[in-house]
Amino acid sequence: MKLRTVIKLGTGISILLLCLAMGYYAFLKMDMAKNSHHFDLYSLVPQDSEAILESNDINAFLDDYPLLNYSNELDNFHLQSDFHYILSQLNEYTTLNGHGLSNRMSHMVMSFHHPSTSTDQVIYLRLGRDDELMIKDLLQEYAPVNFLPKTIEYRGKEIEVFPLGSNEFLASYSGKGYLVMSHQVRLIEKVIDAQLDNTSLAQNSTLKKISEKKKKKNFFTLYGRGASMPFLDLSSDCWSEYDFHMNSDVVYLTGSTFLSKGGPINMDGIEDKIKQISPVQEDSLIISVDKDSTIQLTNQAYEWNENGSKSLFNECVANLSHEATFTLVTDMQRVIEYPEKYEAYLPSFILNNAFLFRPFILSAQLSTHNGQLSHMWVFTYKD
Repeated sequence: MKLRTVIKLGTGISILLLCLAMGYYAFLKMDMAKNSHHFDLYSLVPQDSEAILESNDINAFLDDYPLLNYSNELDNFHLQSDFHYILSQLNEYTTLNGHGLSNRMSHMVMSFHHPSTSTDQVIYLRLGRDDELMIKDLLQEYAPVNFLPKTIEYRGKEIEVFPLGSNEFLASYSGKGYLVMSHQVRLIEKVIDAQLDNTSLAQNSTLKKISEKKKKKNFFTLYGRGASMPFLDLSSDCWSEYDFHMNSDVVYLTGSTFLSKGGPINMDGIEDKIKQISPVQEDSLIISVDKDSTIQLTNQAYEWNENGSKSLFNECVANLSHEATFTLVTDMQRVIEYPEKYEAYLPSFILNNAFLFRPFILSAQLSTHNGQLSHMWVFTYKD
């Protein structure tokens, strides 16, 4: 599953702030439609996207993030942009001004593209009538001096390219009710192609079915191509969803895998693949391939904690679900040291960026029920 840029979410949110500031010029040329909040952002997303991140209320994330105990760990992530600083600045700005992003603009979609660097991303925003005022305020605070955009025409559409300093640029494309931004002009051209040729991910019936069920408030979800664990070796055209749930010490990613052509997943085949895996019980690593052994491991961990051998790792094991078909628990420090041991179990965005997860213990479980393959990834902060 090629999702290595997902945990560069920090970079993406940083780009979001930059998009808001740089987008003012594009805003001035837009005739906002009364029903712009109904615009389907997926009608702009290219088919070859490797992953999609969507939130219907980015405000909620901006409000809650500074309260998380592990938020300061992002200072050590060494991403391209200083995510923690930028996020704090945006959160402070919206708090002081008492409004945050509008309900329409707070609905955000991001797409991730090959070769999966921190600049191979596109941000899509719905726009509301009053968003111009906030954009103007942000522009005054964050925009560079000599704000001189360049216009590029592509297939009868205009792409605005804004200088950011340090030989970096931001490309913008806008229309009635939407704004699209990326560091890569070629990706904006792909967006225009998808829109004009009617070949966007809005035509993908599987992804459309998954995303349309998101009716709850404040959802924050990643959709990635492929199954949640590489050893499952399902069709590359299938999609997995990861709903983010965060509290002060834990990040939960929950969801299911869906085949592109619909219909139930071959659970017999899944269970056969799991049976081929050897169980493991080592220091800072356990792998269980059936429910009975998982129950035994959780009971053992509970007893160890009760008898004076208490540890966060044992606590994570003791809290495992007994209904899972496959279970893996490991300290992410071990993944950094022995990445080859985890190639079959961890999606590339985790394996290739394991250093980002150094402060966490990972508990990952797969469940099969009624033809549905579900997963839960739990990252517990090692405070």
